[in-house]
Amino acid sequence: METEYLANYYKTVYPVNCTPDPRFLASKEGVIFYSRLIESISLPIQLLTTFCILKKTPESMSYVKSSLLNVNICAILAGIVLSFFVTPFNYYPYLAGFTMGFAADLGASAMVQIIIGLAMTFVILISVMVLFENRSSLIARNRFGISKTSTRIAWVSVNFFGSILLLVPIFLNLPDQMKAKLDILKALPCPAKEFFTEPTFVLADEDFGNTYMIATVMFIYFNFLAQILFFFVCCVYYLFIFKSSQVSIATRRLQIQSFFGMLGQTLIPVLCDSIPMIVMLERHNRDEYDQFNNNLMGLSIILHNGATSLSILLIHSSYRNFLKSLVGGGGGKKVNLINVSGERRI
Repeated sequence: METEYLANYYKTVYPVNCTPDPRFLASKEGVIFYSRLIESISLPIQLLTTFCILKKTPESMSYVKSSLLNVNICAILAGIVLSFFVTPFNYYPYLAGFTMGFAADLGASAMVQIIIGLAMTFVILISVMVLFENRSSLIARNRFGISKTSTRIAWVSVNFFGSILLLVPIFLNLPDQMKAKLDILKALPCPAKEFFTEPTFVLADEDFGNTYMIATVMFIYFNFLAQILFFFVCCVYYLFIFKSSQVSIATRRLQIQSFFGMLGQTLIPVLCDSIPMIVMLERHNRDEYDQFNNNLMGLSIILHNGATSLSILLIHSSYRNFLKSLVGGGGGKKVNLINVSGERRI
C-alpha cells in the first residue's frame, strides 16, 4: 500500500506540483560525473606525491617521511572509495539518501556502504590529526609527545573504532523505511526525483535518532579538531615559549620553519572539511533543503583528498624543486631544505 502510494505520488502529484532542478550537479548523473572527474585528476597528483615522498625525501625530512606517506595513502584510499565505490547522494537536512558506485553494483547493503563512507571520513580526519601529533612529538623535551609506536597505534585505534562504536545505536535502531520515507515526503513534498527512482535509505527518523545522529557526528568531528588543536598548542608552546637549552638556535629556527610549513600543508585540506561542516550546521538550523548544495558538499570531501596531496608537493621545497625539474623550470638550482622533522627526542 505505502509502496504504491510513493509510486502513484511520483507519477501524478510530483509532475504537477514540483519543478525539477535543471542543474546537472543536482542529479545523480552529475554527482557521478564530477566525483570521478575530480578523482581522475587527483589520482596522478597523488601518485606523483607518493613517488616524491618515497624517492625525493631528503635526509633532513626522514623522520616525517612516514607521516607524510600515511596522509597521502589515506587521501588516495578515501578518494578512490568515495569517488568510485560509495559515492553519497543525501537529502540533508533529512538523514536519508543512497550511494552510487561499484559497491552497490556488487550488491553491498546500504548499511555496509554507509559504514564504509563514514569510516573513510574518519580516516581523513585521523590522518590530519596524526600529522600534527607527529610534528609535536618530534620536538625535543615535549612531555606530551608520543614516543612509542604501540602507544600511537592504540591512540589511533581508540579514535577510529570509538567513533564507529558511537554510531552503533543508530545502526541497531533503524526506522521503518517506508514510514520514514512518507514522513519525509510530508515535510518535503518536492525532493529530488532520485528519492523515488533510487533505493533511498533512511538512517534515522525525526525523533531521537535524528538528534542523536547529528549530536554524535558533531561530537566526533569536534573531538578530532580538539586533538589537532592540542598538538598545535604543544608545538607553539615548545617552539616559542619553552625554549630548551639543548636545542641550538639554528635547529629551533628550522623547527619553526617546518611548523609553519606543516600549517600550510594542512590548511587547504582542513578548510575543505570545515567549510562544508559549517555550512551544514547553518542549514540544519534553517531546516533548508537544496540538493545542489548537498551534492556540492559531498564533492568537497572528495576534493579534500587531491588538495591534501597537492599541498604536500607545493609546500615542501624538495618536492617543489623536483616539480620544477620536470617542467624545466630551474630544477638544477640549489635550494635550502626545510627540516620538517626537527630532531630526535632527547
